[in-house]
Parts: sequence; C-alpha cells; structure tokens
Amino acid sequence: MKRIALAATLSLAALLPAQAQTVVRHLHITSIPAEVELMNSIAADFMAQNPDIVVELPFLENEAFKAKLTTLLQSADAPDVFHTWGGGVFYEQAKAGFLRPVEDVLSEEAKEAVGSAGISAFTAEDGHLYGVARDVAEVVLWYNKDLFEQAGVDPASMETWDGFLAGVQAFKDAGITPIALGAKDKWPAHFWWSKLVVRLAGQDGFQAAARGEGDGFAGEDFVKAGDYFLELAAMEPWQQGYLAAGYGDASGLFGDGKAAMHLMGDWDYGAMKDNSANKEGIPDESLGILPFPTIEGGKGDPTDTLGGLGGVLFSKNASDAAVRWVEFFNNQENQAKYAKDAYYIPISKGAADVMTNPFKVQIARNIGNAHWHALFFDQALGPNVGGVVNDVSAELAGNSISAEEAAELIKEAVDDSL
Repeated sequence: MKRIALAATLSLAALLPAQAQTVVRHLHITSIPAEVELMNSIAADFMAQNPDIVVELPFLENEAFKAKLTTLLQSADAPDVFHTWGGGVFYEQAKAGFLRPVEDVLSEEAKEAVGSAGISAFTAEDGHLYGVARDVAEVVLWYNKDLFEQAGVDPASMETWDGFLAGVQAFKDAGITPIALGAKDKWPAHFWWSKLVVRLAGQDGFQAAARGEGDGFAGEDFVKAGDYFLELAAMEPWQQGYLAAGYGDASGLFGDGKAAMHLMGDWDYGAMKDNSANKEGIPDESLGILPFPTIEGGKGDPTDTLGGLGGVLFSKNASDAAVRWVEFFNNQENQAKYAKDAYYIPISKGAADVMTNPFKVQIARNIGNAHWHALFFDQALGPNVGGVVNDVSAELAGNSISAEEAAELIKEAVDDSL
C-alpha cells in the first residue's frame, strides 16, 4: 500500500511544473568594480528572499549606453529597468511610449522615500510616474592641493574668473597641466559651458531660452558664456591630447596627480581612483573642492549648482516584479551602503545620514543650500538639443568655433525641437 502511495506522489510531482521565475533585466552603467560587487550582493539578497524572481544586471559603458539605449528600447532585448539622468531625454522616452507608468504599482513607502523632488523628476508631462529617483549629484571643481602648493597658487584666489585665469597661468608657468579634460566624449566639455551659463544667465535666463523666448540661446548671456570658455581655451589649459581623451583618460590623469584640476561630477571621487594607475588616486588629504569662479555682473545666484537627479525608469514591458526589485534596491538599508562607501549621495530618506566622506557631505550640503540645482544641460534639453550643446562645447574647448556660432547652433536646435 505504501509503495502505491509513494508511486502516486512521485507521479504527481512529475506532472507539476517547476516554479516559474520572472526575469528582471536591470541595465546599469556602474563601472567601479567594488560598486558592481555591492549591486550584485543586493541582487543576491533580493533573489534569496524572492525565489520566483531572477535579477540580471547587464552593463553598458556610459557612451555605449547613450548610443544604444533608444534602439534597445525598441527591440526584443529591451531591459525592464534602466539607468536615467531624467530631464528632456526622459520626457522624449515617455512621449515615444517606451516606458511603463508605475504610480499604481509602486508602494506609498517607496514614493515617500524619494520625496516630492524625486517624484517630480520622473513624472512626465502626461502626469504619469515612470521611474524611481536614486541619487543626487553635483559637478564640482576638484583640485590637487599638492600641485597648488607646488605652483604657489592660493585656492582662495581662484574664486573669481580673473583670479581663476591667473591661477591657470601660474600652473602653466610652473610646468603643471592646469586642467584635465576628456573632450572626445564631449559631455565633460559641456560642463564648462554649462557652469558659465549658470553663472551668467541664471535660472530664469536658462529656462526662458529653453522655451525659445526672446533671442533664446543666441542671447547675450549665452554668447558671453562662449566668450569666457574661449578665453580659457586660448590659454591652452588642457593636457596634451585632450581632444582624443575620453572621460576615463582625463579622470585617470587627474587621479595620477598629473593635472591640477578636473571639472567633474562628485562620482569622480571614486572614478579617479579606479582610473588611476595605482588604483588609489589622490589621497583625501591632498584632494579639495573649489567653488566654480564667480563672474562679475552674472545673473546666477552664487549658491546655484549643476548636477543631476538620477534614477531608473521602467520600460513598457516591465513586470510588477521589476518594481518590487527596484523598491528593494532603493530602500534605505541598501542605499545607506552606497552612502557609507561614498559611491553617490542617495535620495532615499535617511540613507545619506551615514555619510562620513567629507567631500560627499560637502556636496550634499551644497545641493541642499542651492537656490537652483540645474540638471545637466545635455539631459535637461533633450537628446537633440543636448547633443548640439555637447558638440559645440567640445569645439569651444578646442577653440574651433566662435561664441556667436555656438550660441546660434544651440538656438536653432531648440527652435527645431519646439
């Protein structure tokens, strides 16, 4: 009788299907090995708690990500979840129907964790919420204290544009490369134009130009921004071969102590170490952050910052399991791990409280005290206009275009997009 019962049980088990698993593909751009390891460990914890879900973490390098994402989103290989810097690019993706709204799936706890700024950043013009905010970032002027001392440059003297140019000349006189730049990737060059626009035009001027009002980006303040950029470029402040250097090259050059300054996002704290020859980069005691120089008569507020509010978006075929994964990944406990190791400044409430890295703490304070936290201009203005901004910025860095021509090209791109 027992044999009969056992045989029946085995037969029934053979007929039952294996437990179905939902695969969630989260496309990311994280390249620092230790940060990737942290992401993998969080995914492993999630899968251990949710055996019905498999999380895959495909990676694309920053430039490849930008180049391939639109095609990917229209293919059968579209990721369920993917990195975003928000802004105009996000609005275009929402308008094109590439995304899934999640306001009815995302928990209230997850919404409250990112606050109104996080919700607003990923709510499109149609009123739907398509993503989850993860972090805030700021573009800052990193500097090497040892090289400043070697050249006899007082960091405090760099607070004005004239003082900054005098400091650049002092570095050149001392035989030190003043500034590292990865112009091949173009977007690092656009930080210079953007920071000058933040100083000269301010929030109201930028937003009016983005709406195509008046002379738009061909207006006086934007031409001035180009002129100031060209004034700097004429001093040849960049390293040899900067036009063929990508972001990683410039980051490594700065991390190796071969350039005095690098205008880059706060993520460069870890990236310059990873891109340096010895993987240690500039020690904390030799590293500093300078405020971007003020410009007399500029309309921007001195507290204005430039940076990002990054996160993830859900593609149109994303499952509810993808939302569950992102809620887990973005919870306070897991985001505090990123804050603790200073990879980025998480937006999830309470997660940044554990930050001890003095640079990240300062940057979080900068953003918190900013009158205007401007989103990266190449993202805020959408892919078409942003691409033109990046193109002309690289040309301005190379002194191969006039300020008037650069301003007019950006205006034309905006006019075409309206």
